[in-house]
Amino acid sequence: MGLYMIQKHITEQTAILFSVTKWVFLSSVVGIIIGAVVTFFLNILEYSEVSRSFLPFNYYYLLPFALMFTVWLVNTFAPSAEGHGTEKVIAAVHRNDGKINVSVIPVKLLATVVSIFAGASVGKEGPGAQIGAGVSSALSELFHFSKQDRKKLVICGISAGFATVFGTPVAGAIFGVEVLIIGVILYDVLLPSFIAGFAAFTTAQFLGIKYTYYNLHFYQSISLDMFLIAKVVLAAFFFGFVSDIVITAVSHTAKIIKDIKLNTYLKAFGGGLLIVILTLIFGEDYIGLGLGIIHNTINPDPLYSVDVHWYTFLL
Repeated sequence: MGLYMIQKHITEQTAILFSVTKWVFLSSVVGIIIGAVVTFFLNILEYSEVSRSFLPFNYYYLLPFALMFTVWLVNTFAPSAEGHGTEKVIAAVHRNDGKINVSVIPVKLLATVVSIFAGASVGKEGPGAQIGAGVSSALSELFHFSKQDRKKLVICGISAGFATVFGTPVAGAIFGVEVLIIGVILYDVLLPSFIAGFAAFTTAQFLGIKYTYYNLHFYQSISLDMFLIAKVVLAAFFFGFVSDIVITAVSHTAKIIKDIKLNTYLKAFGGGLLIVILTLIFGEDYIGLGLGIIHNTINPDPLYSVDVHWYTFLL
């Protein structure tokens, strides 16, 4: 009996060692590849924003045409690249065992770059996560991984893509793992996700990506300030409420626009034209990535800070 238990223990530990070694290697390789691919995406994005200055007119005048082009691009080559990106990744993990069409990678990259260049308020995190997931899915198909391993590798890809975009490997790992079951962390995927995130982040830094980290240490009080705690709690309720309004409004607006009996390209042109008109009225602060407003809001130095209006979040 004692010999059997020893053999069983050795067998279990060997299997665990093999599994850990396998996923340390796979997640490292995937992280490095995705770090390089998303770095390429970020460099093109930065170059496109800088190149706006070469235009003889305001860059956002191109928005109606840019939206028409992205609609054509997505509908023609990769319909699954439609939307923010994050929701498509979640759907792929839950419904398709992590299988994502490889055409999503170049289409999402180009559509995002063109949209942001013209001033569309689309982010980098969704495309980054979808590109990372697409690369992982393609590698899984290339090496004939099982469905379970493919799903696991796609989670690593999401983490790596997110980490590369923001320079936050820990947050990227947790975000990627939570995609499996929203709000629940599955610990068998946590280590590979961390490794993939750090590998991607390190690769991006090695390739020259510079991240902006804001100094949040301007409030140094360590006393138990109950009034401050109460304000933070109230603010959290307010932020949650605003977030819910944004998500619901975007979802309902998309549904309403989809139901309008009009040519898709005309709807895209009309939407772009509306944003151009709003920009002419309210200014350029509310289009694009919006990083300028974030910087102005949390700049600790009053000499360099710029007033941010209370209604900025609405605009």
